[in-house]
Amino acid sequence: MKKVIFLTLFSLAGISLMAQQKQKAFEMGVHGGWSSTKIYVTNFHTRTHWGYAAGLFGRINFDGGLYVEPAIDYVHKEVVLERSINDDKLRNTSIDVPVLFGVKFLNFPLARVRGYAGPVASFLLKPIKANLQPRADAPKREISSTQSMFYLRAGVGADIWLLSLDINYEFGLKKFHPEISIPQTANVTLGFRIF
Repeated sequence: MKKVIFLTLFSLAGISLMAQQKQKAFEMGVHGGWSSTKIYVTNFHTRTHWGYAAGLFGRINFDGGLYVEPAIDYVHKEVVLERSINDDKLRNTSIDVPVLFGVKFLNFPLARVRGYAGPVASFLLKPIKANLQPRADAPKREISSTQSMFYLRAGVGADIWLLSLDINYEFGLKKFHPEISIPQTANVTLGFRIF
C-alpha cells in the first residue's frame, strides 16, 4: 500500500512539474489524417469519398495563449460521380500551405485545448479531370481544371503530451470549373511534435 501511495504522489508531482514548465516559443512536428470532401457537379449525383493528408507543421507561440501555425501538406481528395454506366471519381491532388491563427483557451495539467482559423493555399499537382458522360450512348464529354484553390479553415484541437489532435472544416473561395461546385472538406488530423 505504501508503494502505491508513493507512486501516486511521485506521479502527481511529475504532472505538476510538467504543467508548470514554460511553453516553448517554437514547436515543430509531423501530422497526417483523413478527410471527407463534398463537391457537386452539374447534373450528377455525387457522394463523398475518403481522402488523406500528410505533412509538416510549425507553431510559433506568443504570450496569452496566442499562436501562429504554418504547415505544408501533401493532400489527396476524392468524390464519386454516380452515373448509369460505371461510376467515376473526381480527384484533387495538391500541395496545401495553411497559415492558421489560434488561441489556447483551456489549459489542463497534461492537455491544452485550442481553436484556430486561417487561409489555406492549395496548389494542384495535376489537373482535375472528370468524364461527364451520363450514359453509355451519350457523347463523351470531359472537363479539366488546372486552377489552384484558396480555402478558409476553422477548427479545434487538443495537445496531449507530444500529440496533437485536430478536427476542422474548410471551404473553397471559388469554383474549380463552372460545372464543379466550391469544395467543402472535413478533416481529422493526428500530429506528433518533434520539438
